[in-house]
Amino acid sequence: MKPETILQADLLDIVFENRNKDYGAYTLRRDYNGRMIIALSGMLAIALVFVLMNVWKGDKAVEQIVRSVVIPPDVNVKQVEIVKPPVEPPARKPVATIKDMTPRIVPDHVPVDPPPTVDELDNDDKAIGSVNQEGEKPTTLPPAKESTGTAPAAAPEATAPEILVRAEIMPEFPGGEAALHRFLQRNLKFDFGDMEPGSRLEIRCRFIVDVNGNVTGIGISKSAGKDIYDNEVTRVVGKMPTWNPGKQNGRNVNVYFTLPVVVVVPE
Repeated sequence: MKPETILQADLLDIVFENRNKDYGAYTLRRDYNGRMIIALSGMLAIALVFVLMNVWKGDKAVEQIVRSVVIPPDVNVKQVEIVKPPVEPPARKPVATIKDMTPRIVPDHVPVDPPPTVDELDNDDKAIGSVNQEGEKPTTLPPAKESTGTAPAAAPEATAPEILVRAEIMPEFPGGEAALHRFLQRNLKFDFGDMEPGSRLEIRCRFIVDVNGNVTGIGISKSAGKDIYDNEVTRVVGKMPTWNPGKQNGRNVNVYFTLPVVVVVPE
């Protein structure tokens, strides 16, 4: 191919330069695009024909269904109320009974039906009635529950009120700690006749200040070693006036209170 014709030549002409173009390959490649366009156009045309036929048939089918369902406007449709027949309860069959005759004294010439035997009266297939009657077997009531002999369960006991060891606001002697010291000094009376001068005694008394400020449950948690001193502290604590009760979450509560009493024997 001449140089001046290369820019004007097709790629296919360049490939088949100096080759046999009459063999068939050149013709197939040259006409490939045209044949492909014709084939695709034919397939699209056939598919379009099928689609149009299906749409046309579908419209006809819908129209036929609508015609068969829609009621003409000149037809009057009346609402018919369906009345259900009353349901009668099944007839109750009579219960089989046996006549229980009361003994009577009558003259010998008056005929009397023989009374039923004990076995007939004990028969579970028939109930005792005023006449002899055939029918269904009487239903039996369930046997009564035997008493177990146990007493009814007692009502649960009321739980004891909670007693706190510590509260947000602890109980307080009326007048404060100074008033408590004066009360103890004025009321405690010890006999130190058998004690050495300068001896020191410590007694711890534990009690409960309830929601009303009353002192209850008095006890000795640490003893002085002699009952006479422990009893004196217990006696004086029992004479205390009403305290200011302790508080928890804004309400009065029962609180334990431990009162230490330290006594020094005078010289």
